[in-house]
Amino acid sequence: MSSQKCSFSISLIGLILLGFFFSIGKETNAQSKLRIGVFDSRAVAVAFYNSKFSTNQQIFASLGTRMKEAKEKDDKDAIAKIEREASLRQVMMHEQGFGRGSINNITGAIKDKLAQLAKSENLSVIVSKWELVFSGADVVSIDVTEKIVDFFEPNEKIKSMMKEIMESEPLKDAFLIDD
Repeated sequence: MSSQKCSFSISLIGLILLGFFFSIGKETNAQSKLRIGVFDSRAVAVAFYNSKFSTNQQIFASLGTRMKEAKEKDDKDAIAKIEREASLRQVMMHEQGFGRGSINNITGAIKDKLAQLAKSENLSVIVSKWELVFSGADVVSIDVTEKIVDFFEPNEKIKSMMKEIMESEPLKDAFLIDD
């Protein structure tokens, strides 16, 4: 009987070791979930437009120069086009900073940094949280807003604004804001 117990014990230990061997390398349920980085596009837009990386000041200065020249020439067509461009740029920034507007013009400039962030955080995707309309139980969303904002080297005032922005809901129809 003693040899049967020994044989049974050895078999049991063998099965346990075999099970352990095959479980090595298998991901746990938590590891097998798709990791998606999400960010608040409003916070990223405000950080960008208030950074040294933004070309907005130059763009609006150029529009001002072009407007002055068009007015000096009394070129009504050019004046109308410049006014339209300035208005559309302002509308876009309102939608980006206060609404749910796309910030592709911003993220395109930092795509290499976003790729590095995705790699370091083990993310499969990074997307604006306003564009993520559904995620199943097999998805884990990781907020990377502050890490993206940091790409634009914000000062303390901007960092404080980011927290306020992220605690509030986006404005509906932010493009209708009238300055």
